Amino acid sequence: MKFRKITLALFLLFSIFSNSQDKSDVQKIVKEYDVQKIQQKIEKFKQLEQIEKKKAYEAAAKNNWPLKIKGENGTYQELMKLTPDGFPIYYSTTNAAAARSTRAIHLNSGGTLGLNLNGQGMVARVWDGGTVRRTHNLFSNRVTTVDDPTGTTYAAHATHVTGTIMASDASATTKGMAYQATARTFEWTEDESEALSEVLIGMLISNHSYGVPITSNGTSLPAWYIGAYTSDSANWDEIAYLSPYYLPVMSAGNDGNNNNNTNPIANGFDKLTGNKTAKNALIVANAQDANVATDGTLISVAINSSSSQGPTDDLRIKPDITGNGTSLTSANSTSNTSTTIMTGTSMSSPNVAGTLLLLQQHNKNLTNSFMKAATLKGLACHTADDAGNAGPDAKFGWGLLNAKKAAETMTNNGLTSWVSEENLNQGQTFNMPVNAIGGATNPLIASITWTDLPGTPNNGNLGNNDPTPAIVNDLDIRVTRNGTTTYYPWKLLSNPNSLAIRTGDNNVDNVEVIKIDAPVAGIYDIAITHKGTLVNNSQKFSLVITGITSDFSLISKSDDLIVCANQNAVYTFDYKQIGTMTTAFTAVGLPSGATASFSPTSLSANGTVTMTISNLSSVQPGDYSVGIKGNNGTEVETRSKQLKVYSSTFQNTVLTIPVNGQHTVPTTVSLKWNSDINVESYNLQVSTSPIFATFNTNINTNQTSYSVSGLNEETKYYWRVVPSNRCGNAVASSANVFNFETGKLTCGSAFTATDFSNATIGTTANSIATVPINVTGGLLIGDLNVTLNISHTYIQDMKYYLEGPAAIGSPIVTLFNEPCGDNDDIACTLDDAGVAFTCGAGVPSITGTVKPFENLSNFNSLPADGTWILRVIDAYNGDGGSINAVSLSFCNIEQSLSSPSNALSNLTIYPNPSKGIVNINLNSAITGETTYTLYDVQGRKILDKKSNTSLETLNVQQLNDGIYFLSVKNGDLESSHKIVIKK
Repeated sequence: MKFRKITLALFLLFSIFSNSQDKSDVQKIVKEYDVQKIQQKIEKFKQLEQIEKKKAYEAAAKNNWPLKIKGENGTYQELMKLTPDGFPIYYSTTNAAAARSTRAIHLNSGGTLGLNLNGQGMVARVWDGGTVRRTHNLFSNRVTTVDDPTGTTYAAHATHVTGTIMASDASATTKGMAYQATARTFEWTEDESEALSEVLIGMLISNHSYGVPITSNGTSLPAWYIGAYTSDSANWDEIAYLSPYYLPVMSAGNDGNNNNNTNPIANGFDKLTGNKTAKNALIVANAQDANVATDGTLISVAINSSSSQGPTDDLRIKPDITGNGTSLTSANSTSNTSTTIMTGTSMSSPNVAGTLLLLQQHNKNLTNSFMKAATLKGLACHTADDAGNAGPDAKFGWGLLNAKKAAETMTNNGLTSWVSEENLNQGQTFNMPVNAIGGATNPLIASITWTDLPGTPNNGNLGNNDPTPAIVNDLDIRVTRNGTTTYYPWKLLSNPNSLAIRTGDNNVDNVEVIKIDAPVAGIYDIAITHKGTLVNNSQKFSLVITGITSDFSLISKSDDLIVCANQNAVYTFDYKQIGTMTTAFTAVGLPSGATASFSPTSLSANGTVTMTISNLSSVQPGDYSVGIKGNNGTEVETRSKQLKVYSSTFQNTVLTIPVNGQHTVPTTVSLKWNSDINVESYNLQVSTSPIFATFNTNINTNQTSYSVSGLNEETKYYWRVVPSNRCGNAVASSANVFNFETGKLTCGSAFTATDFSNATIGTTANSIATVPINVTGGLLIGDLNVTLNISHTYIQDMKYYLEGPAAIGSPIVTLFNEPCGDNDDIACTLDDAGVAFTCGAGVPSITGTVKPFENLSNFNSLPADGTWILRVIDAYNGDGGSINAVSLSFCNIEQSLSSPSNALSNLTIYPNPSKGIVNINLNSAITGETTYTLYDVQGRKILDKKSNTSLETLNVQQLNDGIYFLSVKNGDLESSHKIVIKK
């Protein structure tokens, strides 16, 4: 089951874990990660990165581009990939001389806050151009160069960046932000796949002080690429979404004085490239030395003119934050004692990354846990000192990082601030009243931040400055006063020279901040909602509020819990109060049947309270948001925790497809069943024996479907699903067994394409070629093979799809998904029973009979008649080709002549296909009640009707065109039938 797989994966990872971060912390960080999916993505990204670089190098040979560029001022560039329309993408480090300042000193030992946060036990990750001089005296054996552990060719930029994060305090001039932390460093090649690997061993923060300059080697990037949400952005958003505790910190770039964008949103703006437009990363601008008072108050700060300006093409607030990166002194690579001065967003980014590492350390000290990345990012943006234009802007983002204020917000959580991690379900509204201090010196600020799913990248197909929002799950925050006055979040206007507004909705950013500059003291209501349908039906978000007051606070010291029903759930909270009072504790959100007890039941001084939730054996298994409520008679505070309860008592798994008793089932069939919140693993058993004396299939899966192949024709099979979880295993039940009978396959029905009028694959990005194949003969698909002949250079550039006829809902199966690398041509047969394809060195590269990317058996049991389409999409520039030939070979499936008959076997269904009315004639003297149940192809019940007559009519006019399954039951008799609705 999934939990055991994750535990095993973590054990293996711990065996190679080599830094000072506590292993139990790592396990807590990754316990909710889908390890298997992350591991699959690692392989995908690694292959893609290698292919992209190989293509770029080959293009460089043709175009006489340099692979690496070293400038006289210490700049270093390396060719990494191509844009979809063929422009070279160089990763670059850029710096020039100048001095630094940072408020991280208020967090360090001797700082004004007395927190002694120096990075003890924390691990930074750094990706950069070249190998860090790990032997430098300022690193005191705390740096591991992971992908070049013994190399001695060192890079100045990478060494300086790493030093900015964690160089020792041997000198005040060179002291890093987290000067007792350790670092794991990497060259920038294959950064995406390597980042995912580090995620699995608990990475919290990484620094990336490199990017894609607008101009390299005298050539400027295409205008559409600058500011666009690209595949690089989407990749990093996916990495962050898969690992919600991980925050990538990235330099904005140093193109602030470069005006080679030929179509900017506005003059002097729109200069972010590549992954700098990612939603979930923290993009850092570069400021001059700030003028800061000894208490940490910002007096003034100016942007460094070289810092790249935003916003993104969809007008998101980017960069996110500003750090100090002007004239920073840190370690150099020329010797173990050398130092140097550098300037740029390359320096401001590690300035921020190292400081945020201290905030994570602070949270661990306060709560025994680390923050999710959305909380850390939200805190940084929320507490930043406004700089530049009033409100957020496209130069400073949310302003200059204020580590002192962020730490104070965390320390005073529940008293003068609020920080929490919440979850919003589909259709839910989250409400919270707060008491504003009031006055111009205490603005009420409320913000939400969430790690969003990756959006749809622009690969140049929509032209310049595509304004389509990249946001997927769009949350909204509102603050109201007395139910009448509503306050809205900041949002940029289409002209970034204009001041940001806060008069309406923000439908692009996943950081939303409301600021009431001089609130009237009193109660305000904060509400969080969402637009449309949330992907996965929920979205976790982080809530930060400042400018409020409360007499007491409750802070969790416990993790969210997963328990068995015979256990108790125990949560511990720190309690603090101001003044004299007694606060009593009660539970909120208790599952029905559960009970809660508190020790103590009330407090009148600072202390610890434990909430124990028991009697969980009476609780329905599931996910619950439980909480503790403190009430001192005048105010109430509630803190929530997540609780998942599993029971060792199981319900029978609901089997759906094939429906019980179905005949004419293909020899490869996808068995499906309903999910159960009490189940972590399903044991699927298939047998020709009704008592399961032997097994055709006996597998464990955490999915709710499984494709079984290699079944015999004209054979009756029995199948059941036995659930289990960490608390126990269900007993296999003979009462929960379905059966189906395979049909008789007649193969050899082949159809060959004749229309190649749109078969040319163009040389421009996003070219599409299609070839239709007309199929006739009333076939019911029992098996399908596809034979292809395609000419194209770089078959990896393309995705290949087979689309079924419109009459059956135009289902699509992916045949190949950007296969191989620089290989040419395909001449093969795709068959689920084929071998995994290999990319041969010859031409054609893919030959023989090979497995498709997705199973062709997804078409099984569907009618074949109609127009099928082979669709090839080439997302990249520079290479063309053509579809030369395609044919489809079907096996028709018929009901077995030996199928046992019963009184229901002879019923008649007409018309079929139907346009809106389906008639069923039982054609026999059946008495009693007959039940008619209609399912869609996903096994969902669509219609249920009972009748005592032998002739019944079903109205299906409201249903969409497609395939449905009708189950007919009368007493012990039953039969199942396929119905096609085609209007």
